[in-house]
Amino acid sequence: MKILVIGGMHGNETLGIEVVNLLTKNPITNVDATIANPEAVQGSCRFTGKDLNRSFPGSSVGECYEDRRAAELLKMCKIYDVVLDFHNTYCGNNDCSFVGDEAKAMLYDVSALLGLDKVIVANYDCINKYAQNCVSIEISMDSPRNNAEIWYESIRCLSVIESVKVTSKPKKYKFVYRMTLDDKERLGLENYVLEAFKDIGSELSKKLGVSAPAYPIFIADKFTPYNYGGLLNVIEPTEGQV
Repeated sequence: MKILVIGGMHGNETLGIEVVNLLTKNPITNVDATIANPEAVQGSCRFTGKDLNRSFPGSSVGECYEDRRAAELLKMCKIYDVVLDFHNTYCGNNDCSFVGDEAKAMLYDVSALLGLDKVIVANYDCINKYAQNCVSIEISMDSPRNNAEIWYESIRCLSVIESVKVTSKPKKYKFVYRMTLDDKERLGLENYVLEAFKDIGSELSKKLGVSAPAYPIFIADKFTPYNYGGLLNVIEPTEGQV
């Protein structure tokens, strides 16, 4: 299996950068690695002009550096079987993966094989929407899996597998709402005990205008202080779905 590993989509999220550096020093056959946003990584900032993961599909002639880089990354992704894009969050117990809403079915098996039992289907502009072979991996900063050496070994194991098939499928969610700072103040969200992937209850769901049960992620994440978090609904499996 030919794999591309991406780190530094956001220049201040360290896990992916460390994984790429480890792969560069200790290459694995059939695995390539790249820093998504070198300028942001060099500046230890999330981005330089605009959020790279909101710049897809990008443009090779775009005025903004992130637009041009997004187009380059998408072109690069096309030659691989699987792309692993690493991210961090300060929200605890938030380990999960993201795939696009038209993702290859095998990506759910890849997520499960990597020990990620929660998969969020993204239908907004991000790398997953445009690269159907891309799994974005979100790991909490305080997670025991926030360790480049652990992921290096997982990538090495994945690289020698020709066909990924697992019996235990991950739980599928869809992103339905972004909790704003206005929501935080209006509803006093800090007074609620919100935990990643724990139902917020029907009363608060109604106040936020989403279907219950709803599950929060990225709660009060210091990487994104301009939002308070996101909300998910479970995607009920239907016949033929993975």
